[in-house]
Amino acid sequence: MTTTTSKILYADDDSDDRFFLNESILSNGLNANLVFVSNGQEAISYIEQTPEPLPSLVILDLNMPKMNGKETLSYLKSHPRYQDIPVIILSTSQNTDEMKACTAQGALSYFVKPVQLAGYDTIVKACLPYVSES
Repeated sequence: MTTTTSKILYADDDSDDRFFLNESILSNGLNANLVFVSNGQEAISYIEQTPEPLPSLVILDLNMPKMNGKETLSYLKSHPRYQDIPVIILSTSQNTDEMKACTAQGALSYFVKPVQLAGYDTIVKACLPYVSES
């Protein structure tokens, strides 16, 4: 029997946030390979160069250099090969207009970044439906 591990692509320029999400995934026993990139351009390059299967989920920081989360979300949702990849937005912004704009653009969820590690459990639980069990 072959075990398939889902791939989650996480684009964030903050190494602490990448660490916290990774720790939460490990502590919650999520069966996923977390791939990190630092900005939207790197996320798109990674996806374009990835053979099937594509990532099961993309998590985007809203505010990144080079290409921000909204621009990356727009790119993904406008291309037939990538438009069905679920996307979750993370941000320090609690601006409800930003939240509505991202979900209207196709993001599944918008989470305000937690200030403590335990807060990342909510985000990991939102990932569960997009991560294969085996």
